[in-house]
Amino acid sequence: MVKIVGIDYGAQTSGNTVIAHKEEHRVHLIQIPQKKHTDTWLQAQLLDLKSDVVYLDAPLSLPLAFSGLGDNFHYRKCDQLTKAMSPLFLGGLTARAMQLKHDLSSLIFHEVYPAFFQSERIGSLHYKNNMDLFLDDLHETHPFQLQHSPDNWHQVDALIALLIGQRHQQKKHREVGNPQEGIIII
Repeated sequence: MVKIVGIDYGAQTSGNTVIAHKEEHRVHLIQIPQKKHTDTWLQAQLLDLKSDVVYLDAPLSLPLAFSGLGDNFHYRKCDQLTKAMSPLFLGGLTARAMQLKHDLSSLIFHEVYPAFFQSERIGSLHYKNNMDLFLDDLHETHPFQLQHSPDNWHQVDALIALLIGQRHQQKKHREVGNPQEGIIII
C-alpha cells in the first residue's frame, strides 16, 4: 500500500509546518516544534513514516520563462488559474520546497493548494474563520477520522493536503496548470 502524506509547509523555524498522515484509519497530525530546523525535521519525519508520495502546499517549480520558454517571469499557468502567489514572491519557501524534493528524490512530490481546493470543492464560508464549523463542512464532502482535533489552521491545511492526496490516488482529482511548468493537484 502506498503511504501518502499531506504537508502544510511553513517558514524555516516558525513551527508552522505540519504533516498529516493516515494510520489505522485515522488521520494523525504532527506539527514541528518552534525554533527547530524545519527541513531537517521534515526529512527525518518523512523517512520515519516510510512515506512514498508527498502532497506539499508549496511551489515546486518556477515559471517557464526561467528556462527561456516563456515571457512571464512572475507566475506559472497554475498560479494564474488558482490565483496563487508567485513562486518568486514566496522566494525562500519555493527554493526550500524544490530542494526538499531534490534531496528526497526517492519520494514522489505533488504540489497542492488547500485554499483553492477549499474554495472550489468545499465552498465553506467558515474557512480561516471558524475551525469547528469548517471541519464539519469538510467532513460532509470528504469524510475522515482524526486522532485529535486540529489546534490551528496549519493543521487543517495539512489535513486538506492529505485529502487532496487521497483524491489523487483514487483518480478523482483535477490537475491545474502546464505539465512542462508545474501542476497543482486539486
